[in-house]
Amino acid sequence: MPDIQSMIGKEVEVIANGMTYRGILVEVSDTEVHLKSSMQWMSLPVSSVSEMKLKGSETRSLERSGDWGTGE
Repeated sequence: MPDIQSMIGKEVEVIANGMTYRGILVEVSDTEVHLKSSMQWMSLPVSSVSEMKLKGSETRSLERSGDWGTGE
């Protein structure tokens, strides 16, 4: 499973607050996840993100400590 930094620039699916968001992952900071979709830019609070995956691949869960999991 790829780490979060290797997902930048690729199409991803992000589940936040029970909604699925799809777009190109632009940036991940300590506080926000930034996506660019075909219609708009989105900034999602990291605290609301429960899962992130490359489009069409397995799920990557967010650890509740605020750090992205290693997937190991």
